[in-house]
Amino acid sequence: MSTSIAHAAVPLSRFLCLRGMGAHARARVMRALACALAGWLAIVLPLAAAVAPEGAPTDRRVLVLYSLGADSVSVWQRLVHKGVYEELGRNNWAVGPGIFEERFDANRVGEGAARAAMAPYLRSKYVDVKLDAVIAENQVATRFLNDHPDLFPGVPRYYVNHGRHDWQPDDGTGLEVQPDFARAIGIIPQVAPWVRKIVVIGDQSPRVRQWLADVRVAAAPHEGRIAFEYHDRDTFAQLETLVAGLDRRTAVFLLPTGQDPSGARMPPPALARRLAAASNAPIFTSLQSLVLPGIVGGYVVSGERIGRVIARIMLGQPADMGNVQGYHFDHPTVRRFGLGAIPPEATLVNRPDNIWDLYRWQIIAGLTLIVVQGALITALVVALRDRRRTLADLHDERNNLEDRVLQRTLELLMANTKLEQLATTDPLTGIANRRKMTDAIAAELERARRFQHPLALLMVDIDHFKRINDTFGHDVGDRAIVAMANLLTASLRTIDMAARFGGEEFVVLMPETDEAVAAVAAERLREAASAIRLPAGDGSDVVLTVTIGVAAARADDSPSALLVRADKALYRGKKSGRNRVIRATQPCDILP
Repeated sequence: MSTSIAHAAVPLSRFLCLRGMGAHARARVMRALACALAGWLAIVLPLAAAVAPEGAPTDRRVLVLYSLGADSVSVWQRLVHKGVYEELGRNNWAVGPGIFEERFDANRVGEGAARAAMAPYLRSKYVDVKLDAVIAENQVATRFLNDHPDLFPGVPRYYVNHGRHDWQPDDGTGLEVQPDFARAIGIIPQVAPWVRKIVVIGDQSPRVRQWLADVRVAAAPHEGRIAFEYHDRDTFAQLETLVAGLDRRTAVFLLPTGQDPSGARMPPPALARRLAAASNAPIFTSLQSLVLPGIVGGYVVSGERIGRVIARIMLGQPADMGNVQGYHFDHPTVRRFGLGAIPPEATLVNRPDNIWDLYRWQIIAGLTLIVVQGALITALVVALRDRRRTLADLHDERNNLEDRVLQRTLELLMANTKLEQLATTDPLTGIANRRKMTDAIAAELERARRFQHPLALLMVDIDHFKRINDTFGHDVGDRAIVAMANLLTASLRTIDMAARFGGEEFVVLMPETDEAVAAVAAERLREAASAIRLPAGDGSDVVLTVTIGVAAARADDSPSALLVRADKALYRGKKSGRNRVIRATQPCDILP
């Protein structure tokens, strides 16, 4: 409440033009404002103290496994995250749980790649962390946790939004929502009574197939009045063509569709945007993350409400999935299609801002102060009239000066940014160069020592690179270096860093990784490199292989010491035949 009052005071000072008043006038206005705010505080602060939660858990440690990656690449993940922290805020998060979060990033890299090597990573990272609960959200994370009963033994497990029909885990609590398709379908003729056909769009994934079966059951009561047409085997291009040919007497019911029979994959929100741009008919859905500009919405499963369920589990409170569905509509799309009879409890998103909702407390405070200080304001207006022109000129000059300073500052920032990029980026491959990698190694070594976390480094060298240059020319050699840089960038985690260290030699820095896990990752890189084929000018293909040295950081390591150990391991690999991964701790008797 004190924050709201502080925010109210700033617009009031601007409303009264205090900066243009004389010293005496300013003092009188501020004394009046202080009296009004003091009265508010005397009433509000005791009430705030009375309703503050007590006894909230202060020592719980909870690990949350998210399936779909960072908020910036997943609408669903962003909604879930928003719900989590809103619920924690309502429950006095200042004394709430300690939260650990891990993401599989299945939206971008696929489920298989997201799950690879996650188990040893979690086992290593949380070996010394005593957890009170592990929460997995959505299909990838819940299936991973269920497939690894050896992780976090004895810790209560919660499988939220696991996506399996009539399933309950043996080793934890399953919290699943079954979409209410009776309401999701029933809202269409309610808001658009002229609709005579509904086109249902899905795909062949197990979860969507089950939902399609549930939709058919929900559609039965409407047969005879509304025709239903199902499309779950169309390509993305065919779906765009389909919706482009629909008229206003048809509606589309879009399930979260992310793959087509050709094997193409697309995030469901991206497909929703494409269909909305092409469709002449209103598009309804059953998932909040698909309620985007151009999509009507409907009765949907709410990611924000699922996030609140997760937050209640974090706080050790009872939680269920009984209230995670509701009506959500995109306001501009509702108006575009002339839809009516929207349920009064519905949430309308992308609605134009309401001044009262945004500035309620400021308006109340301003009106109260105007009534109490009416005579004072009248006197101040008379005094300000003579100074208005001078203040306007001063404001114009100040604004012009600020604009010039801002323009020069932005130009300097852009120049510095470009110089920094040129100094730390390899011009051929676009990845980090030796200087940037050396700085990163020093920083990560310091962090690893401070927090006693593992750190590994890979030294990667293209085999027989000189022979490639001599035989096929420097252009093919350059393309080999670029192909290797692209492979490293695509294969590594977001926390890893790759750099071209010199010539055909690359260095990969892997935080939170011990030597054994790094060796597994290096072996995958070696196998992927062996699959690279570069066309040569004579019609043949150049086959690449790499030798990789793996070293783990020690407590007393310097950047050069860690690099030397990895380089020695690489040298041993070169001497023993190339195209292999050698760990720094591997016995030396492998040499011929």
